[in-house]
Amino acid sequence: MIKKGIGVALIISGLILLVLKVLNLGEARESWNAWASPDSGFLWLLGALTLELVLLSCRLMLGYLLYRGKNISVWSFYPLAVLTALSGLSGIVLVIATLIMRFWPRGSHAVET
Repeated sequence: MIKKGIGVALIISGLILLVLKVLNLGEARESWNAWASPDSGFLWLLGALTLELVLLSCRLMLGYLLYRGKNISVWSFYPLAVLTALSGLSGIVLVIATLIMRFWPRGSHAVET
């Protein structure tokens, strides 16, 4: 149940960030053109947008996999977690919650001696 909640939080935060990025696209282009030289400003903007798209898609993918309860291999989970954490403060918090859920003991079994 908590895993699904974290997955939904990742998906919703990813969609909100995507909408905010799309709404601020004009301002981002102007700032990149002002910062970079006129000839290379577009390529810098394209690179930054590609990086943002990769980070947001990792956040959405991790959220989807958690929501669906899919078993994620170590080789898929940790790169997704690192890229999601790089996408912002909310990504860091949600990845920490995901890691806690991943390593939390499945059940409490008393050991009898």
